Amino acid sequence: MAVNSDMVLILASLLCALVCVLGLALVSRCTCRRRRSASYSDHAPPPPKGLKKKAIHALPTIPFAANGASPTPATCSSSECAICLAEFMEGEALRVLPRCGHGFHVACVDAWLRTCATCPSCRAPIVAMPAQPPATTTVVVVVAANNRCGRCGELAAPTGGGADTFLP
Repeated sequence: MAVNSDMVLILASLLCALVCVLGLALVSRCTCRRRRSASYSDHAPPPPKGLKKKAIHALPTIPFAANGASPTPATCSSSECAICLAEFMEGEALRVLPRCGHGFHVACVDAWLRTCATCPSCRAPIVAMPAQPPATTTVVVVVAANNRCGRCGELAAPTGGGADTFLP
């Protein structure tokens, strides 16, 4: 059986076209998946924004003391600012974050807190989330008028308290 060179060329061209079409289909499928995943991530809650100036200035500020008698919290054991990496100087004002107790230079942490409402070291939120109101439990006590069980006829509660008796 003789194979014509034109036939081989046509078959090779068709094979090449098939590979190109499959490649384009794969690329378009990946693009659609990427768009879909990006649209789902758009619905995620936005990251917390920074704090207002009033909230930042309400955070406690203490002077740094190099000796052991410093009023800095125990968690602020470092002698350098984690933001600018400069050593704390004697008497320098530090802003201490209330939830975690980390301390930083006032200017450094104020700039940080204007853009992000978390601790620069441990990422603990600075402003506490609003607490959920405590759930109230309602107890309903049903007492029969004659204090007898409907099934067996026995006394349901000790006598003497009457219908006013509540169990703790």
